[in-house]
Amino acid sequence: MIYPTTRRSSFNASDAEVLNRHNRIYTNASPLLIGLRLWGFERLEVRHWGENLPTLGGRLAWEIMREPDNDAVDVVIHLVRSSATTLGSFCWNCVGANRAMHGARHGAVLNVAIFSGDARRLPAQLNGLWVMAGKRPAEDIVHEVVRTLVFPRVANAR
Repeated sequence: MIYPTTRRSSFNASDAEVLNRHNRIYTNASPLLIGLRLWGFERLEVRHWGENLPTLGGRLAWEIMREPDNDAVDVVIHLVRSSATTLGSFCWNCVGANRAMHGARHGAVLNVAIFSGDARRLPAQLNGLWVMAGKRPAEDIVHEVVRTLVFPRVANAR
């Protein structure tokens, strides 16, 4: 299910796309909000598999970001799909995501990029942490990134 977020942010909360499930547990802490920023991915596609992302019993909430500078999220995962091959070796989605990662490097929010496509099309110099999906589905890689980088943050926040 897609639910509007109740956290304060710079965008209209009633239009936010938050991905979560109903298996919540009661905690005193608000959930860690993970924003998915799409570069070449379709919203409907991500919404479809996004409902299966882990919530850790309500400790994690997922949002497809509409605003690039959303200050309400705790973690940003940039989902980057290689641009059309008609552009040759140039990957517009990669350049945009790389600039966003560069701009976020001194911020307090963890930013990670997941790239799907031919790694030879990536910019020569990458900013931040990039994960190469190869031929694996982006959904599987998002699960792996969250298990590796986010679960420990949530466990340490007790």
